[in-house]
Amino acid sequence: MKIGRTGRQIIVIILLVLAYFPGIQAQEEALFNGTGFYLSTGQTWTFYQDYAFTLKNVDRNGEKAWVQLKLNNAVVKSGILSNDEVFYYNTSTNGSNETVIFSLEVSGIYSGEDTDIVAFSPVYQYYRPGLADPTPIPTQLPDNSNDTSGTPAHTNAGGKIPGFHAITIAIIICIYSILLHRT
Repeated sequence: MKIGRTGRQIIVIILLVLAYFPGIQAQEEALFNGTGFYLSTGQTWTFYQDYAFTLKNVDRNGEKAWVQLKLNNAVVKSGILSNDEVFYYNTSTNGSNETVIFSLEVSGIYSGEDTDIVAFSPVYQYYRPGLADPTPIPTQLPDNSNDTSGTPAHTNAGGKIPGFHAITIAIIICIYSILLHRT
């Protein structure tokens, strides 16, 4: 199948648009990907993009935990959770569909004489467009995850690699130049 010069130009323009606009890329970039952690009463776990998750209190029976999620020190959601219950935080942009930003499951509530501990696993945090780009952050004490590096495990889906778009565009232009010279 032969593609004419105009067809090649249209294909290159489409590829440039797809490579340049980050909004077209997958929006579900996991920053905290299914690992877990635990908190004792009053402790806070710091996440990417200036989110913080705090265990406020555990009831006397050790069956329910009061948790709070903050963004830039402002409470965005709080809840009272039981064992195996999932805490979700969703956002919507421009009145469109809601997007899950956090999903934390209570995997255990442990009540003791001196302190109470709640385990959360699996835990997911997804990239939220419009906030600061995620950078590795130190975990507040206790560093009780399975990750010994001191920062939450995360994936980088390519859209956040510095210069990624420029390199992609340069490669597309080179391929286009080669195809143009062959005709």
